[in-house]
Amino acid sequence: MQPAILTTDPARPWARPSVVFAAFLTALLGAVLLFSGDSGPVLLLCLVAVAPAAVVTMFAARWLAPRGLRAWTPTVLAVMWGAGGAALLAAWGGAWVSDVVVYVDDQNVLREAIPSSWVLTPLVEELAKGVGVLAVLLLARRAGLRGVLFGAMVGALVGVGFGWIEDAAAIASDIAANDLGYGIGTWIVRTATAPTHAAFTIWTGAACGLAMAMRRRWARPLIALAGFAVACVAHGAVNHANLTGFRVALLTAFGWVALTAAVAVTARLLLTRPRP
Repeated sequence: MQPAILTTDPARPWARPSVVFAAFLTALLGAVLLFSGDSGPVLLLCLVAVAPAAVVTMFAARWLAPRGLRAWTPTVLAVMWGAGGAALLAAWGGAWVSDVVVYVDDQNVLREAIPSSWVLTPLVEELAKGVGVLAVLLLARRAGLRGVLFGAMVGALVGVGFGWIEDAAAIASDIAANDLGYGIGTWIVRTATAPTHAAFTIWTGAACGLAMAMRRRWARPLIALAGFAVACVAHGAVNHANLTGFRVALLTAFGWVALTAAVAVTARLLLTRPRP
């Protein structure tokens, strides 16, 4: 049996189950309260509506790790961080960045010094998710849960949680601003593209998992930053496609999910094949 990820060791009070789960749960409840400000209880119904797609993506992400590494504690913590802590950090960070980059030009027109939708938003959101990826990997390392496939699983699961609450918030916002018909349309699109955030953050997780297994310390931050950069660039490309048209946006999202899935499945099969 593997050692517990969370511990009651007095020397590590921050790793106690009650402390860790309370912190992650508090962040999750905070995110739900934040995003339900305009839509109220409709957000809760929308969370239920998008839950099936999130659950399917979650089990697909868990398959990436070998059977012995599919512990439920890091799974739950990763999803909770994505839907809670990452969502809160992204919302607050996005609001702060927007205030910094927006200015009024000579014609009294609001402009952005740096594009927010496809440059700053991906950077802020992937950084918010990456914090949770690193935290879960550090907690899991004590139990011997490590490696590139485990990191990929954690990264994808954080993306699942983030996409779950973001999709629900988008649907609830459409219902509040328009009507139920618009909300249903958004639900169809969001369900079809549910794995997108998982396909972004899986690269951060895989890179961090690989970096932690490297013996050369100088290479660890370089590998982790490389994975993070891939996540940000892919996220930016998908967001930029949203500005060009609905069809292009869908094709870009589907294409990135398909490419990431192909790479992930190939890596999983190669790294877990029996040794001769």
